[in-house]
Amino acid sequence: MARFGSTILRFDTVSSTNDVARDLAASGKPEGLCVIAREQTAGRGRQGRSWSSPPGEGLYLSLILRPEIRAAESAVITLAAAVAVAETLRLDFHVPVDIKWPNDILAAERKICGILVESAIESGRLQYAVMGIGVNVAQRYFAADIGETATSLSLETGRILSPEDLLKPLLKRLEYWCTSATINPAVVIERWERLSSYARGCAVRIESADGSVEGLTRGLTPTGALIVGLSNGETREIVSGEVSLRRVDLVAEGGLHNHVTGP
Repeated sequence: MARFGSTILRFDTVSSTNDVARDLAASGKPEGLCVIAREQTAGRGRQGRSWSSPPGEGLYLSLILRPEIRAAESAVITLAAAVAVAETLRLDFHVPVDIKWPNDILAAERKICGILVESAIESGRLQYAVMGIGVNVAQRYFAADIGETATSLSLETGRILSPEDLLKPLLKRLEYWCTSATINPAVVIERWERLSSYARGCAVRIESADGSVEGLTRGLTPTGALIVGLSNGETREIVSGEVSLRRVDLVAEGGLHNHVTGP
């Protein structure tokens, strides 16, 4: 029997589905409980960025997870979510999406889905995680500030779709891949690498508070960090945290450059 989505709480408007699900998780609600809203007034993504959540035009959901893993291993949960979304859009809706590390889902180089996993940790172990997923489904137009960088399922398929069309197949794949993340995380890593053009041989720039580095990606570590080979022969393992990543054109920018101010 499916656990994910066995209980679905639906709201018309919330600040953020992650806020609602986090409160429920803290009160002891079980794994698989799903919170869905028609609209979010304060949807958010990684690094505190806002997530546009117009009423009825996107699938805005959060799931309670209680994986039996150490906090240091929890990054694979985010990768599992990205795999589940990418497979659903590719296989069920025939949209050739890409995964930008660690968890942005792109269609035609534009963002169609964002994922935010927030965790509660005690004594080095995950007490629970709240997995928030926002998928642009029915939007035909976007605000000017994201008009050049966002897309939707309806725009990519040319079909009139609703968020409910996506819900059932997505929950099924989320359960499969999140379970795999706790039993055999290597399978999740392998599948993520197959679905992402960013995984290997991609020239990228990583920017963080310590400066920026450029290099070629060399896959993921067993815990989900991105391996980047630098021009000086060194390799860096990049964890998501407070970093941003973008693809670079080596020809246009004259090769790889490293500008690291930290250790």
